[in-house]
Amino acid sequence: MLQNKFEMPLDLIVKSSDIFNTYLIAVFLFSLVSIFIASLLLSVKLLLITLLISMSIFVFKKQKSNKITSLKLSATDEWKIETNNKESYEVELCGECIVTYFLIWLNFTTSNCFGRKKVFHLLLLPGSADKDLLRQLRVRLRFLKNITAEDVEG
Repeated sequence: MLQNKFEMPLDLIVKSSDIFNTYLIAVFLFSLVSIFIASLLLSVKLLLITLLISMSIFVFKKQKSNKITSLKLSATDEWKIETNNKESYEVELCGECIVTYFLIWLNFTTSNCFGRKKVFHLLLLPGSADKDLLRQLRVRLRFLKNITAEDVEG
């Protein structure tokens, strides 16, 4: 019997999204312009500019560290992620996940040997991965959702 394409393991390489980076830059620029337009004291403007720049640096550094670069879904629905630090984790899909045509937001957790949980968030936009692999992932996620709903009812 031939194996269905959606029952095969899924190996998704995650790239940085140009849409998301453009969004972050636009928010920074509009915030900067709004500080100059507002009628505030010069010291308050300098404080807000310093705060805005420090927040932007923090967001870009946070975006670079522990970033998910690879997502693997086995045929038995076991999740595995790899970060840019070349660390690999066996994870579980948890919490609320958003699956639409334009974006996929996934939340993962993993536990270490001490019982501490580590949470990973993954935002996939159209430019983040191969279109065919994103479509397969959306189908698999919807199929997983239907199975879990039936298991709870039954």
